[in-house]
Amino acid sequence: MRLPPPVVALSTALALSAFVASPAVRLHDPCKVLTAEAFGRIMGYTASIDKTGSTATSCFYTGPAGQGGQFMIFTEVATAPQADAMLKRRGATPPAGSGLVGGMYREGTIVFSVSIRSTDQAKLQAVVAAIRRNLS
Repeated sequence: MRLPPPVVALSTALALSAFVASPAVRLHDPCKVLTAEAFGRIMGYTASIDKTGSTATSCFYTGPAGQGGQFMIFTEVATAPQADAMLKRRGATPPAGSGLVGGMYREGTIVFSVSIRSTDQAKLQAVVAAIRRNLS
């Protein structure tokens, strides 16, 4: 008995799909979660992404006269106890007097950090809010 070509094609596709590994977690691209345009709009200047410093889990933003910031995703699959432990970790905020403000934050199972070259907590909170909106 000969099977029609569409059935053969469908059967082959289904058989091959069983061998293709699907990623367990869809990773967010930090530079897409918080674009340079959005970062700059919050900070009040034109910002760009430092492509040499940015990676699959972190994005570095640069602005005029040494201004800028950083957004890093530590994990996207933290359990509540893991996330709590990461958030309580020492060194989660920039050192006093560094000219930076920031910290570690959680949105669901995602734990991330943000630091900006500023002393304005309102700008930091606006950056964190933008990231949270885009991670949801």
